[in-house]
Amino acid sequence: MARRVKPYSGYNQTTPDKLLLDAGAVFINFTPGTDTYESAKTAGKCLGATQKGSEFSAVPQFRRMEIDGVHTRTIGDTLIDGWDVYLKTTLVEMTSDNIKRALGVGNISTGTPSGYDKIQGRDTIETTDYISNVTFVGNILGETDPIIIQVFNAFNESGLTITNEDKNNAAVECQFYGYNDATVYDSVTNPLRPPFAIYRPTIASGSSSSSSQGGN
Repeated sequence: MARRVKPYSGYNQTTPDKLLLDAGAVFINFTPGTDTYESAKTAGKCLGATQKGSEFSAVPQFRRMEIDGVHTRTIGDTLIDGWDVYLKTTLVEMTSDNIKRALGVGNISTGTPSGYDKIQGRDTIETTDYISNVTFVGNILGETDPIIIQVFNAFNESGLTITNEDKNNAAVECQFYGYNDATVYDSVTNPLRPPFAIYRPTIASGSSSSSSQGGN
């Protein structure tokens, strides 16, 4: 009896058009529908070159209600207590702003001594330490416009570690966690949403690509 491996696979002719490729770029205060990759770079919103790409994570924290006699997961017995949301990237451009962002809490002053920026940490978190958004912009192979992933009210919790060695460049890993604005709790009727959004260009019906870019 002849035996043959059957080519069962989800692959199809449009599969390559849906692949998210390469490292992309990371921006701050990016506005979908207004900013583009080119205009945001020109405006100085890009954090600069990165190393080893970026990592986005949005993980809900589930709580299953323990009820006597219910021994198997049952629809309706699980609540969401919150979300852990972050965008992690490794910065290689040692600008004063990037060093401050890596610190999470810090100030930049200039002029003393002449020709230097002075970056110092502090032991209090101020509202201005939260970045309106940290945004990944990346390439889906078959799309004209990029995929956009945003983390809102971003704050780096990993601190600053600079390691130097021969035949290598220093890099700073930042893990920007998303925070909800406190005003979302002003009304119990407001839906609580986790602090992130993903804009994926719409796939036109019968097509593998689209030229639409998401907006706010």
